[in-house]
Amino acid sequence: MNEVKELKDVLDRIEGKMIAAGKMYTALNFAVWEGVMILYYLLISVLVLETWETALYWIIGFGAAMYVTLLLGKRLSVLERAVGEGKSHRGVGVLVGVAWGIGAFVGWGLVPALNLGVSMEASFTMGLLSFIAISVFGMWLTFTAHGIGAKEMVPSFIIPAAGIPVAMAMKSGAIWFGGFAIALGFTLTVIWYLYSAFRVIEG
Repeated sequence: MNEVKELKDVLDRIEGKMIAAGKMYTALNFAVWEGVMILYYLLISVLVLETWETALYWIIGFGAAMYVTLLLGKRLSVLERAVGEGKSHRGVGVLVGVAWGIGAFVGWGLVPALNLGVSMEASFTMGLLSFIAISVFGMWLTFTAHGIGAKEMVPSFIIPAAGIPVAMAMKSGAIWFGGFAIALGFTLTVIWYLYSAFRVIEG
């Protein structure tokens, strides 16, 4: 009986470490995306970027962040297989891509076209916030439907969504407000994930 209990304790510790590692990898993923966005804001604070330069930055930044996301996902899959807990989540990647596609259509196409803000900058910021809120919300719904969702992700789409009506009424400074709203949401998500990971480790 003692051997069985010891084996169970070992397996519980391994499972706990895997859960904690998953939360840390997710926190790192959000931090990478936040870094890409903050770098953009640093650039536009000292440089006047043309439209094509902004587009080029986001193409490169999006590609780099997605590469890191894939690497982290593969690492987590290796951990799951190592402890025999690997699960099949077919279609998750496709659905996440659909969520970001819908977010891009609404945020970069529909919202700016409606021009609901008091200024062009306000309308652009509403689109940016809508893009993030819808995309991350769709990603969270997908993960939740497949049993891998987490409450820690909620600030990353709730705060940008809450910022939309505020940005709508801003005559100036809306773009900076939007960036900080997204950064705040992502930062709280990172902190929450790390806090949850440490709680699992401390058991």
